[in-house]
Amino acid sequence: MSLSKKNIALPFINNTYVNVLLFLLIVSYFYNLPVLKYSLTGNNEFRLYDVVGVFLMVHYLKFFNAINVQISRILFFNKFKRFAVYCAIMLVATLVFSFFLNRMVWFIQSFLYLYHMWVFFIGAVLIYTSVNTIKRYKKFVYLIASLVILEGLIVLFQNLGIIPFLWNREYALSYDGFLSGTLGPNKIVLGMTMLISLAFLMSAVFIKPLKIFRPYIYSAIGIAAIVILITGSRTTYVAGIIFLVYFFLRNMGRAFQISIYTLIGFFILTYTNPQIIELIDDTIKGRITNKITGPGDVNTVEDFTGIYDDLGSGRNYLHKQYVIYLAERPYIIPFGIGLNNRLLIGFSAHNQYLSLINEVGLVGLYFFMTWLLSYLTIVKGKLPSIRASLNGLVFAMIVSLYFGEHLYIYRPLFALLGLFLLMAALIVKPLTFLKKE
Repeated sequence: MSLSKKNIALPFINNTYVNVLLFLLIVSYFYNLPVLKYSLTGNNEFRLYDVVGVFLMVHYLKFFNAINVQISRILFFNKFKRFAVYCAIMLVATLVFSFFLNRMVWFIQSFLYLYHMWVFFIGAVLIYTSVNTIKRYKKFVYLIASLVILEGLIVLFQNLGIIPFLWNREYALSYDGFLSGTLGPNKIVLGMTMLISLAFLMSAVFIKPLKIFRPYIYSAIGIAAIVILITGSRTTYVAGIIFLVYFFLRNMGRAFQISIYTLIGFFILTYTNPQIIELIDDTIKGRITNKITGPGDVNTVEDFTGIYDDLGSGRNYLHKQYVIYLAERPYIIPFGIGLNNRLLIGFSAHNQYLSLINEVGLVGLYFFMTWLLSYLTIVKGKLPSIRASLNGLVFAMIVSLYFGEHLYIYRPLFALLGLFLLMAALIVKPLTFLKKE
């Protein structure tokens, strides 16, 4: 798939109002703390992307036809729109279940999830469309790098006892006080935010016409890598390994260069703060090494099932329960029983593929996969860092989604879907205004 290189003046992006909204939306992906509170069934919260999203959706409706024309011209946006529209249709089924089971609050919650999906989508479309020059793209690179550095330093300072836990007591109890800065206190939110951001920065740092200050970007990459290690998110570890292996194999020279600068930064940081090494070591031992019950676990192929039992935090049980549940109700499989509709089974699968089959069926899963795989069909020409970063990130998601639902819209995942849509669009965008590195 090729991308159009024409830069068209579009009225729905060329104004300060939209620029401010898009800036706040990007910031909101790194700032998940509540900005407003309301009471529906208890203490409920609005986040920055909830508030900004209202203005973005009004803007989308105002320029509905023009924005949809832009969506139709970009394959990966067009594919995601098809998935989002099908999810909207399947929300009707959720409404029916909620009504007859007297759980209308569940439908309201599901509607908010759908709202988030569309806000994230339209935000990515507007950002992609607005970035049409090297100068403007460069600003986004620095913005993302700055947010990664700021978030990473907050997390490091928290682990060093300088900054306190920023969430309320309910979150502290639910997530065992996990130190995640201003991001949601689910380990995968911090881990995947850093990994997805790292993939974007690794693609941008080698685009020579940008003429960016590389030590600053390398600093962001290094901090992101350290934070990933201290999250203890095993799903992120799996995704990170797949991404790095693919990037190294496809772009070995550049990968080696990043490794040198990252290691230099790592040694400087850990020399001045040796507690970080201890923290990483304790995290790896606590989340992986000590979870494996004994050396015999890795002696045979069959024993890897035992390792998954040890490391999966009960995911294998949840997966089995979902398979049994779907096998007993084959009528669900083709079309699903409604967006976010877990009223029959009562829990998510911690496996995006199984969750999608339950909620939107094989039809929805097909739409989702054709969207995700569409990034691989983009003709990346003589831009190897873009090819290595984007393809590596997509392959990492394809595998890691077996262990999580980080490209979906459940509440504990906050804005991860929006971040992926944003970063994937930014990784791709230079193809429209650069011929070669």
